[in-house]
Amino acid sequence: MILPLRVTVAPERADAAPGDNLSFDVTVRNASDIVEHYGVEMLGLPDGATVRTEPDTAKLRPAETATVSVRVALPVHPPAPAGTYVVGVLVKSRFRDGVSRCVEVPVVLAAVEQITVRAAPEVVTGGRAGRYTIEVANGGNAPVRLYLAATDPERKVNTQFEPAWVDLAPGTSAQALLTVKASLPWNKEKRHQLSITADNPGLPGATATAAFVQHPRFASKFARVGGITAAVALLAAAISVPALVAVIGNSAAVRTPNASPTVAPAQTSAATPDPQPSISEPASSPASSPTRHADIAPVEREIDLTAPGDGELNHKEFSDQGFLISAKPDPGECENVQSAAVVTDATGSFVTSWTEDPANCHTVPLFIDFLTPAGSLEITPVTEGTLTMEVTYVDESTSSTPTLKVSAKKAENRDGIDSILLRPTTTAPVAVTTIKFRPLG
Repeated sequence: MILPLRVTVAPERADAAPGDNLSFDVTVRNASDIVEHYGVEMLGLPDGATVRTEPDTAKLRPAETATVSVRVALPVHPPAPAGTYVVGVLVKSRFRDGVSRCVEVPVVLAAVEQITVRAAPEVVTGGRAGRYTIEVANGGNAPVRLYLAATDPERKVNTQFEPAWVDLAPGTSAQALLTVKASLPWNKEKRHQLSITADNPGLPGATATAAFVQHPRFASKFARVGGITAAVALLAAAISVPALVAVIGNSAAVRTPNASPTVAPAQTSAATPDPQPSISEPASSPASSPTRHADIAPVEREIDLTAPGDGELNHKEFSDQGFLISAKPDPGECENVQSAAVVTDATGSFVTSWTEDPANCHTVPLFIDFLTPAGSLEITPVTEGTLTMEVTYVDESTSSTPTLKVSAKKAENRDGIDSILLRPTTTAPVAVTTIKFRPLG
């Protein structure tokens, strides 16, 4: 059967990027024995693309040939998803629906990376620790996995992201919590400039900046000493002024030679018993020995980690107790496991890494981050000898202990415990039940 028309398209394929303008020459030959009017349509283009043909209609006598120029404009915002589009170039008669032909042309749309990162707030002022909300947006046209990192030029700040990476579809955004910690400066304010990145090998990624401003440790101590000194001075004034008034009054009575005979005996008899009570009353007054709350040591806490019940734990589940808890997988191994969970089996309830598959990924290390430094620590495992504890101290030193304990002396010598990482030493799961610690006063 002889087709009533013949169609060729040049070029036969196209490579493009969002925002590009494509040109195609569509050659049409009228193979019928009557005059035909042909129009050209483009099928299967990305959403938002526009098409313009010139001429709009090709009028051909039998055996005549004409070329129709087709211009395709691809959208910029939002960009069309990357990939290969099989575009159909449809040539059809304007008056006979049965007369048509479609030629397929592959159009390969390249991936465009457009990542943005923003920190809120941009400046955090505090003591040892600060927190930011990091918003990452994918304005590109391909899904991406972005790993988050933060550094400072002096490398004095420890950083922790929750979660450590984000998966973003085109046109979406996500948030992560950034916690920063650094040793307190001694006697002057310290400003750390942070560079926050979201990237992946082979991708350009994006960078944002933030600042962490720390108050010096001596400034707060001097303020407390100044407050105590002022309080002592005020108390001394309260005691000395009445005594001074009494002494002045008695002296005036002695020095007055013209005092009335009826008044002097009364003053003398009243003055005799008064000195003893005026001396003894301050000594017996409860106000003279106020309770010194600063001398009371912080109370040791023992927390049942299984108390929330079975299921995934929010990393802030125990924030009111003074710490955050999450899972911290090693690169390339169970990377999607970011949370801790309470699990109950035949041996009882315990905390381990969270996964929807009960048979996998319970060996992911558990990470506990103290909101204020801990002065001592003890972790209770389900099975002795299956875990080791990596300890990071406030002075940025680290140590590893299989006993899962840190003494008060060792903690205080290093300015307190900042965070711990519980790692498995066997194939048994990372499983613990309680944590006992004393906040550092």
